Amino acid sequence: MKKDAIITIKNTQTVDGEPELIQMTVTGSVEHRDHESVIEYIENNEDFGNERVTVTVTDGQCVSIVRRGSFSSEMTVQQNVRHHTFYQTPYGEFTMGIYGNSVNWFKNGAKCVLKLDYTLDFNNGYVSQNSMKIFIEEK
Repeated sequence: MKKDAIITIKNTQTVDGEPELIQMTVTGSVEHRDHESVIEYIENNEDFGNERVTVTVTDGQCVSIVRRGSFSSEMTVQQNVRHHTFYQTPYGEFTMGIYGNSVNWFKNGAKCVLKLDYTLDFNNGYVSQNSMKIFIEEK
C-alpha cells in the first residue's frame, strides 16, 4: 500500500576533487512490495520546472532512478556493475555511464535509508564521484 512520506535527499558530487553537497527535503510516497520498494516525489527545478522522480529498490541490491521532466534519465545503480543510459536535457542528449561502487538499503518499520556510491561519465568521459543518501519516513 502506498503511504505518504517525508523524503530527504543528500547528494555529494565530487568533480576534480571538489565536493558539492546538494540537500533537499520533499513530500512524496513510498510503497513496499514483495521484493521492491518504490519511492516517488516531485523535485522543483527553479529554471526548468518540476521533475517527477521514481526510485525503485529491488531486493535491496539494484536501484533504478527514473527522472521525467526537462532533464530526463533512467539510471540503474548496482554494486560492481556498469550501466549505460541516455540523459536528455534542453540542450541535447548525452550518453551516460553509471558504475555502482556500493548500494545499501536499510528498512526499519516506518523509516528507510538508501545509500548509493557511484561514478558518472558522459559520452565516455569521467565526470564525477557521487554519494547519495535518501532518508524516507512514512507519515
